[in-house]
Formats: sequence, structure tokens, C-alpha cells
Amino acid sequence: MRKIILFPMILFCINFYSQTKQDKIKELISLNGTFPIYKEAERNIIAEYKKKYNHVPESAWKNIERKVNIDDLLNKVINIYDSRFSEKEIEELLAFYKTEVGKKLIQNSFDMITEIQNESKNWGMSVMQTVNADLESSGYLQSPPPPMPSSDK
Repeated sequence: MRKIILFPMILFCINFYSQTKQDKIKELISLNGTFPIYKEAERNIIAEYKKKYNHVPESAWKNIERKVNIDDLLNKVINIYDSRFSEKEIEELLAFYKTEVGKKLIQNSFDMITEIQNESKNWGMSVMQTVNADLESSGYLQSPPPPMPSSDK
């Protein structure tokens, strides 16, 4: 029985430690949801151009699609991770994203980011309204603006 349990663990360790740092980063990008988003973006970009230029024949799009490759961007993203995280840190991130809380974070990240962006935009608009209202009530938004107090000493 111990051999049955030990063998898969050995295979996992050999596979995990035989991965290069770049392979581990690719796995991380795949786990944390970045890779699927990029692949979807690649499809959406071409789809938007097809809508905009609907007179262009499908044969022309096939040629263009071969030239548009999200892998170029993914390689740059891998380099960014590589420059900021050690291999040990990448391994720790991989371990985290495989936990239940890590999976939950991945599952909720896109919606949370969207919600945070919306709240940030709303907050910015509120700040702008507050500043403009205060400046207007103080007379600073008159046309023409009031004269500045002199700073003669």
C-alpha cells in the first residue's frame, strides 16, 4: 500500500522539480486565470475588427489571424513574473492557487476587479463633484475667475 501512495508522490516531485521556472510561471498564469483571459482577448480583437470591416473577405482574416498571436504577449508577461519573483516564490504562488482559498480568489477575481473599477470610477466622480461644488460655492469657478489676492510684502 505504501508503494501505491509513494509512487504518485515521486512522479509529482520529479515533474514539479523538472519544470523550468518559465514552465512554472506558465502554470501559474494558467491557474490564476490570466492565460484564458488573454486567449479570449485574442479572439475578441479579431472579432471586433471583423465587425468593423465586414466587407473584408474571410480569406483575408485567416491570413491576419495567423499573424496575431497572443503568445508574444504571454512571453512578455512570463518575463515580467520572472523579473519580480524568485522560483521559490513562484512555487509558493502555485501552491496557494491550488488551495481552496486560492481557487476561490481565482473564481472571484474578474468580478471583483470589475466591481473595484466601477467603485473607483464612482468614487472619482463623487470627489470631482465635491471639489467642483465647493469651488463653485466659494466663488472660485466664476467666469472670469475672481482676482487673486496680492502677495505684496
